[in-house]
Amino acid sequence: MGQLAKHVFGASRVAATASTKKLHWLRSLGADLAIDYTKDKFEDLPEKFDVVYDAVGESDRAVKAVKKEGKVVTVAGPITPPAFMFMLTSSGSVLEKLNPYLESGKVKAVIDPNGPYSFSKTLQAFAYLEARSRAIWLCTHRDIPL
Repeated sequence: MGQLAKHVFGASRVAATASTKKLHWLRSLGADLAIDYTKDKFEDLPEKFDVVYDAVGESDRAVKAVKKEGKVVTVAGPITPPAFMFMLTSSGSVLEKLNPYLESGKVKAVIDPNGPYSFSKTLQAFAYLEARSRAIWLCTHRDIPL
């Protein structure tokens, strides 16, 4: 998500959270600030963010990390009011817009070594994601469209 924030939506800075052993991975994907969620609380940082993308259901913390007019995008559960939903799509037009970034190498697809999962294993895929995923991307840029 951080790659998209920077290269597609024009975010000037991107921060992301991960465990200690994955901080280098976040930096390799373009995070300007890699936050160790096992040691630090991103919501307590003095700098607040324009957009927080929550992929793990930490919307209560995400709301504390955004600026007054900021936005929280979550794909992992309810959000503190005011509420809205963000839906992922496989729409051809959206994928066509992403293609040049993937082809140029500006955005790298990251595929988990345990995937991809077949449709019949969707529940297993979500269980795996829930057990292992701890990615929250924080973006600083006023003009990111939602």
